[in-house]
Amino acid sequence: MYGLVGVSAELAEQLVAIETDGDDAVHQARTRVRRLRSILSVYGKAFDRDARHAMRDRLKRLGTRLGRVRDAEVRARDLEALLDADSPPDLVDAVQALVAEVRAEYDRGREALVRHLRGRAHRQLMADLQRFAADPPLAKPGRRHSRRVTRKGLARAVARVHERTGSSLAERHETRKAARRLRYAAEAVVDDVGREAVRVAAAAEAVHDALGDHRDLVLLARHLRASAAKRPLSPAATTGIALLATECDTRAQELLAGLEAKLDAVET
Repeated sequence: MYGLVGVSAELAEQLVAIETDGDDAVHQARTRVRRLRSILSVYGKAFDRDARHAMRDRLKRLGTRLGRVRDAEVRARDLEALLDADSPPDLVDAVQALVAEVRAEYDRGREALVRHLRGRAHRQLMADLQRFAADPPLAKPGRRHSRRVTRKGLARAVARVHERTGSSLAERHETRKAARRLRYAAEAVVDDVGREAVRVAAAAEAVHDALGDHRDLVLLARHLRASAAKRPLSPAATTGIALLATECDTRAQELLAGLEAKLDAVET
């Protein structure tokens, strides 16, 4: 139902890959956790309330662990991408020092994550998730009116995207999360709903990607400024980091161009 079996199997595969240092495994596992939580949220009326809430809460805790590691991974990648062949030596040294700090944070986080994945509590979660996916605890609407639950769930998810619009970084983050939730929920019912679900998912993805890239750049600029303020740097490095932060802010603002049109496209 709603692709739960397939997504939970993909999650289990990616979690194993994390233990063997598989390429992009943390990101892929985090995405599967978000897909599962989105399905349980948007189509919540289909499931027994207590069982659904319990599973969503457990998946949220796993997602938080994955998120800490993934965020450090992305931050290190984005910092490295700021440098090019023309970057002055002092700036290169300063940015590489920031990269080293974030990579150390990533390594610590990944070690803690792997220990958790090898623990009893995690094994129990995965066993319970497999049972939940294979035989979902359905409520009456899920048993008798699943298509109605799907239609109403998508409509509510679309409405939430528009309810959460705002201009602050926090408000835009809420819009981003609502768009992500809608995207994953729509993709889960493509086989049942057809092209309409594909269209809704694509529109939500466009909003999610623009706001996600915007947020990453804004936070990267803040990280650069905060890190520079805490350490002794040469004048060249100080100036260079300030310029990089300004460039991040400029690129972030550019990503908001056309956002209203993208939001308007999110409709059922």
